[in-house]
Amino acid sequence: MTSHCQSRKWIRGTNLITILAFLFAFSFSPRDGFAADRVRFAYPAKSLNYLPITIGRDKGIFQAEGIDLQMILVASTIQVAALTTGDIDFSGAQSQVMAGAARGLPVKVVGFLTIKPSFWLMAKPDIRSMADLKGKIIGITAIGSSTDTLARFLLTKNGLTPDREVALIGTGTTSNILTALKAGTVDAGVLSPPFNAMATQMGYRTLAYFGDHVEQSLSGVGTSDKMIQERPELVRRMLIATIKSLRLIQQRPADSMQFISKEWSVDSASATELYKSMLPAFSKDGGMDEKGIRDALKRETERMALKEEISLSRVLDLRLLREVQKGL
Repeated sequence: MTSHCQSRKWIRGTNLITILAFLFAFSFSPRDGFAADRVRFAYPAKSLNYLPITIGRDKGIFQAEGIDLQMILVASTIQVAALTTGDIDFSGAQSQVMAGAARGLPVKVVGFLTIKPSFWLMAKPDIRSMADLKGKIIGITAIGSSTDTLARFLLTKNGLTPDREVALIGTGTTSNILTALKAGTVDAGVLSPPFNAMATQMGYRTLAYFGDHVEQSLSGVGTSDKMIQERPELVRRMLIATIKSLRLIQQRPADSMQFISKEWSVDSASATELYKSMLPAFSKDGGMDEKGIRDALKRETERMALKEEISLSRVLDLRLLREVQKGL
């Protein structure tokens, strides 16, 4: 009898343990047990401008919000078209999304990763000033990209006429610009971390840091109007994960530097310098100062020769971002 009672107690205990284990696993699975949504996020280059996304995916931040994040390397010039066709869900090429929206395409910027352009204009050692670029070739990623727009802005600001006095050549990616510099096919190039640091180590000269001259976001979160209208909850979760990733970079420098060292194959000293150089460029909460947005939009519309004045509501939809910011 005693043995029988003990067996029943053991069975009840075993069942209780099984149930608790199941509930524990269930409560900590993404989105309360539901399968994660596969999300395709396009980015134009393996750049530290996208550190919040890459580190957030690595640390499981997106997964915790029920997002199976697929990062896809896609040229910035075709990302807007891919958004409209549904071939990608979100784009990191903030400037191109804004430009596409200004032209009337059904896309919007819904958040920002960076608030300053983390680009450096690097040149051959014998080029000592902006004036020395006259008659030279500058490497950019692509015509119409942020590297192109900002290079033209800086050249014009320094009294040089793009395309007439200085040639701009698209190379495809930032790493290709550094390769072109080494090969001698360009005289200068617009580089982002870690490639600017690599160029410095190779003896190339820093002519300008774009963040000293202009306030502009180079990376953000853009999506289609259809996504915002039909799947606002997914956009919210994407923004929540993005803000949490931005906070991680601010609050956990050691983890961030270790990740940079591993992901970009640099030593700890270089990772520290890269982290410090990028930190001022990152948004703290996915937002950005309105003046910087307006100035960037003006540069884009001038580049596209659009005569009409474009309202911010045509290129931005920050309603979900504001909701998320309040909730966090």
